[in-house]
Amino acid sequence: MENNIDFQVDETLEKCILSTPRKSFFLFAGAGSGKTYSLVLLLKKIHNSIGKDLLSQGKNVAVITFTNAATDEIINRLDYSPIFHISTIHSFVWDVIKHYQADIKRLYCFYIEEDLKVLGKKLEDTKNKTTKTYFSNVEKYEYQKERLAKAQTIEKFVYNPNGSNPEYNALKHADVIKISAQMIMANPMLQCIIAQRYPILLIDESQDTKKELVDAFFKIQENFASIFTLGLIGDQKQRIYTDGKDNMLSIIPKDWEKPVKKMNYRCAKRIIQLANTIGKDIDIHAEQNPREDANDGFVRLFVVQQHEGINKDEVEQTIMKIMSKDAEDEKWTGIDADVKILTLEHMMAARRLGFDSFFAPFNKVSKYQMTFLQGAVPEIDFFTKIILPIAESMKGDGRVALEILKEYSPLLSKQNTEKPYELYLKCREKAVDVASMVNENKTIREIVKIISDSQLINLPNVVDRASNLVSDDVKESDDEELTAWVNTMDLPIEVIRKYDDYVNHRTRFDTHQGVKGLEFDRVLVIIDDSEAKGFMFSYDKLFGVKNLSETDINNMAEGKETSINRTQRLFYVTCTRAKKSLAVVMYTNNPEKVKEEVIQKGWFKEEEIVTI
Repeated sequence: MENNIDFQVDETLEKCILSTPRKSFFLFAGAGSGKTYSLVLLLKKIHNSIGKDLLSQGKNVAVITFTNAATDEIINRLDYSPIFHISTIHSFVWDVIKHYQADIKRLYCFYIEEDLKVLGKKLEDTKNKTTKTYFSNVEKYEYQKERLAKAQTIEKFVYNPNGSNPEYNALKHADVIKISAQMIMANPMLQCIIAQRYPILLIDESQDTKKELVDAFFKIQENFASIFTLGLIGDQKQRIYTDGKDNMLSIIPKDWEKPVKKMNYRCAKRIIQLANTIGKDIDIHAEQNPREDANDGFVRLFVVQQHEGINKDEVEQTIMKIMSKDAEDEKWTGIDADVKILTLEHMMAARRLGFDSFFAPFNKVSKYQMTFLQGAVPEIDFFTKIILPIAESMKGDGRVALEILKEYSPLLSKQNTEKPYELYLKCREKAVDVASMVNENKTIREIVKIISDSQLINLPNVVDRASNLVSDDVKESDDEELTAWVNTMDLPIEVIRKYDDYVNHRTRFDTHQGVKGLEFDRVLVIIDDSEAKGFMFSYDKLFGVKNLSETDINNMAEGKETSINRTQRLFYVTCTRAKKSLAVVMYTNNPEKVKEEVIQKGWFKEEEIVTI
């Protein structure tokens, strides 16, 4: 099998975009098929062929990516060319609608009014009841009334695609999607403006792009086909978010090109074989071919009997030792181990890394919803970007600490008129005391107190307030951000370092969903529904341990999606992250049923299954 069987796909994309008339397309690009390579190659051809013409007409090629990291990668590969407008979907649509403030306000208020009608009906139906639900609805109704009153006074809405948007006039991320989709769908003039400004729009990971916006872009293409070309790149087998388009294949117009990339350049042969078997029930384009020179690869399923008091850390360490021996690969264990461990949710990783008591309270704070898992909470940054680096620097020559203190310490501020050298010595002495506490792993409260007493650096307001309170001082009705800080004040400072390492991908752990698009030599997939406690995914159902619910059966009968469909796609994503070797660890109350099911499905052979 040749390694360049997909060369004609890149030629097809070039013809679609650079021929006259242009032609819209959907590129089926499975795991490891080099879709980013094909996208960048196409963009470079556009740059060389029609780039100058587009710029001279004030037009851009829009490229929508799924993450900021993907945006940065493509921008970098294209040498920051001004021909291309590369962004995430939230950023793109905000750029489109932000100048239409009256329309934004009208729709924003309309949606609140609709919510009020629904809540009002619920209250009317339950007005003689005194249930918890009734009082909760009363609270929601009053909150929405207050929101509407504030909204009617807003003259200009703002929005930060990468922030938490706490300002009273800031739109939430969901608001931007809902409002922009409605504005585009309902306004042919806006459709025309988008088509003229961005005559070519390419969407990566289109299967997970918000369905309302996919419909809106299809509407532009339908109404302005002569000037607007849409290119979608995706893989239905890797759709893992429920707000993506679930029937994408059925809505692609017949006159579009539909090229398919058949080669998997990433994975070893056995891993591709497993992926093909998992994927064949999801997508007619599931079958992929390995590179001619691909390794054979190695897969194992470890079925672990769930029991009271099980030490999962020990189990997983034992499994990695077995993998090291059986796969003849030393990097599965030991000091030089290089294994990516995938958990179904962040809390499972937090428990294994030892910062779950810090993670749990902050993960519930709505203000931190978009920023906590990105490691971009200013109050936590105070520790991760100032205090911890100072402590680390003071183990050595202290130069980095001095630079940080010059920027943040009021003792070294330009307004301070004392003698500079004496100030420096005073500052260094206090920094040594703080660093000593940090390096001894004292509690957050103790470290905050010494910082406060020394006046070395100004504390974030909420941290300062929380340091003077204990858990008994806060009530359920209190500010949730303050409550989270109070409840974590007596944890050792090390939990913040562990959190920071995790969210900045400096640990071996990530989630099943979080690694889409990435690849690793060795992957350990942890499956444990009892620990994850989620409802969107069910590996127990997928592996035949748990019966289908009545809802699942009804959804299947109506051709709707079930938790099994979602879980099977997620399982496909996790397995195809591995380049060389893959270990799947399934914690279960019924090992024999799991073993029987995976053999019957043809996923694993009996000799590839280890029962623990």
